[in-house]
Amino acid sequence: MRDVTASRRPSALGAVLLVCALAVPGCAGSSPGPPRPAPASAAASHGGLTTTDIGWAQLLIAMDDQARYLLRLAPRRSGSQGLKDWASGTADHHRAELVQLRALLRHAGLPDDNPHEGHDMPGMVNAEELRALEAARGPRFDRLLRSALVEHFTQAGKLAAAVRTADTGARVRRAAAANGSYARDALRRLRSV
Repeated sequence: MRDVTASRRPSALGAVLLVCALAVPGCAGSSPGPPRPAPASAAASHGGLTTTDIGWAQLLIAMDDQARYLLRLAPRRSGSQGLKDWASGTADHHRAELVQLRALLRHAGLPDDNPHEGHDMPGMVNAEELRALEAARGPRFDRLLRSALVEHFTQAGKLAAAVRTADTGARVRRAAAANGSYARDALRRLRSV
């Protein structure tokens, strides 16, 4: 969403590095470079998930949690019935995706919470942008929501593409492919409502 702050658009390589860096608890910076395989013992101790798998799932949970919150503002604030209807279906999709992502982490014996809550990251609105969305109504809300969701789905697509080339397990590759496909379709539909 760019109405309030400057643009934050990482490259595809930046998306890969972001997934790798976020695989480290607490978002502590890891050394930049191409994705590295998780040690076999680490993958085995987390239900077969690599650190990249875990980082992607945790990041997407954070992004989807916030996007779902924003989408659920639409019925009370949007001035467009088409956008309200689209937002309702998209919020339902995010709810279902969150259930799957959290189940993936629980199956691996990991907490299904959001370690990125409150972080200012690509694909998410920051606190100032969130306040602007919560206060807006009608066409201004619609413009802010569209902007935030374009950024959200664009970043989700970049992360899904990065997962395809990173050291990830088959379950996560399938989930990321489905997420990337949905993100592309959601962007196309958003532009038509």
